[in-house]
Amino acid sequence: RRRLDTHALPVWRNRKAADITRMDVADLIRSVGESRVKAPKSETPVATRKAARRPGASSKNAGRPYEANRLLALLSVMFNKGTAYGLLPLGHPNPCAGIDRYREQKRDRWITPAELPKMAQAIDAEADPYARAALWLYLLTGCRKSELLGARWSDYDKDRAVLRLPVTKNGQPHEVPLSAPAAALLDGLPRQEGNPYIFPGRKEETHLESIRGPWDRVRVAAGVADARLHDLRRTVGSWLAQSGNSLHLIGRVLNHANQSTTAIYARFAQDHVRDALDQHAARIL
Repeated sequence: RRRLDTHALPVWRNRKAADITRMDVADLIRSVGESRVKAPKSETPVATRKAARRPGASSKNAGRPYEANRLLALLSVMFNKGTAYGLLPLGHPNPCAGIDRYREQKRDRWITPAELPKMAQAIDAEADPYARAALWLYLLTGCRKSELLGARWSDYDKDRAVLRLPVTKNGQPHEVPLSAPAAALLDGLPRQEGNPYIFPGRKEETHLESIRGPWDRVRVAAGVADARLHDLRRTVGSWLAQSGNSLHLIGRVLNHANQSTTAIYARFAQDHVRDALDQHAARIL
């Protein structure tokens, strides 16, 4: 919904789906892929990008290739479903077919032990108790952003210290065992009367959709301006791997449906083994 409201509807709101052409889709994807993300006000402005990036190209000055690719995938599914549901003529060609995706580079950013103290101070300096608690819980549990913000008080089992997420990305409910600090954060949050959500939104009976503002302030104050909110989830996996936990256990913590997704943390586990062998070699020598 966010991607449609942000990118597609402003351009296509008064267009019929059957009239959308491959060129229309290509232009929309290019406009997203080459647009720049606005930096926080307190962050040093980035240098002006010199050249727009074409799908398939590689450039550090590129715009939003990940967002463009996700939008293309979303639109492709929608046009396929439109034909299947009879909303488009039978055999109507999918205008997303054949459009090149942007090249993506696997992200390997996580918060290091040396960076954590400043980040902790920056999070604690946030005035909004809900944003502050959410950021801490991302670090303590590894929950996905939307799944945590959409949690209800009825999902929190205080006696068992468990947060049950009924709707998750992989389609299966997920129970998150809460450590003592994580449970204490929830217990200390004020409840908004009449609102079932743990992290209430501005409107009645809604939840927070985003904490981008608080996160931008935190990452800049902590000196990790390049970090993304999802990197807090990645931090949980990398720290668990470096502590010697198995990839199977990490996958369960992060609720991965596919083991290949968890495999990205294998390198951190190998680093842990390397440290052990380095210490062993030092003793031998």
